[in-house]
Amino acid sequence: MSDFDTTDDFAEHLGDRLNESFADIWKNVAQNVRKLYSKTTDKFEDEMRLPVAQKYVNDALQKFVTDNVASILELRVELHDEWFRLFCTINVAGIYVEVASNFSLVHAQLDRNVQRFVFGQLTYTDVLNLRCESFVKRQGIKLAVWFYHKVLKKDPLGVILTYINIARAKDDIIYLDIHRWLKNNKKIMSALHKVQVNYGEVEEEQLILKTQVNYRDLIGSGRGEDILGDEDEPELMQGPINPIDDATEPSATT
Repeated sequence: MSDFDTTDDFAEHLGDRLNESFADIWKNVAQNVRKLYSKTTDKFEDEMRLPVAQKYVNDALQKFVTDNVASILELRVELHDEWFRLFCTINVAGIYVEVASNFSLVHAQLDRNVQRFVFGQLTYTDVLNLRCESFVKRQGIKLAVWFYHKVLKKDPLGVILTYINIARAKDDIIYLDIHRWLKNNKKIMSALHKVQVNYGEVEEEQLILKTQVNYRDLIGSGRGEDILGDEDEPELMQGPINPIDDATEPSATT
C-alpha cells in the first residue's frame, strides 16, 4: 500500500477500497441473484478482508477527529495482535494532558445508517504528561485520578471523553460514533450504500475490516423501489432511524 501525498487523500482511498471490496464480492452473485435469494443467502453473506495499515488509521483519526475537535491536539494508535494502545493529547479548560491506555476492538459497524466503533478498555489510563494553569488544579487532577483508580476501582477516561463530546462510555466500554464526521463525505457514504463493514479485527500494525455487499440497495437500484423489503434484511443491516442520536448512545443491552 503506497503512501498518500496528504491526509486529505484518505477519504478518497477508503471509498475506493470499499468499492473494490464490493466489486470482488458482487461479481460472484450478480448473474444469479434472484435464484440465489430464493434458495439460499449464503453467497450474500460472503465477506472480504479489507486491511488498513496503522498509518492510515492514524491519518483517519487526524482527519475526522483531531481536525474537527479543538480540545484534542493528538489522537493516534499503535496496533498489535488483538489489542491496541491509544494515545491522546487534550487541552481543555486550562488543562494540558497526555494520556495512553490499552484497548480491544469489541465491534466495528460502518453502513449507510451507523458508523461506529466500540472499544473495551483493558488497562487504566496512564498520565504521561500533565500541565495546568495553576498548581492547585494540577494537584486536584492527580488526586481525582488516584481516587478513581484506588477507591472507585474505575478509570476516568470514559468520563473525560464523554465530557468533551467525543465518545460515550458505559463501564469499561467506549462507544465512538463517527457519523457526524463522515456524513458530508459523499464518496464514503456512497460506498457504504454498496458495501458495509460488519466487524473488525486488530492485527500487528493493521486493522482488518470485514466487508459485505449491501445487496438490498443493489437489487432495487434503477427500479425506483427495493425488491427486498426491510423485513428481509439481515439483522446487521438494520440501523437506527436517527443515526447521529442513536449511534452515539450506548445500547441498553450492550
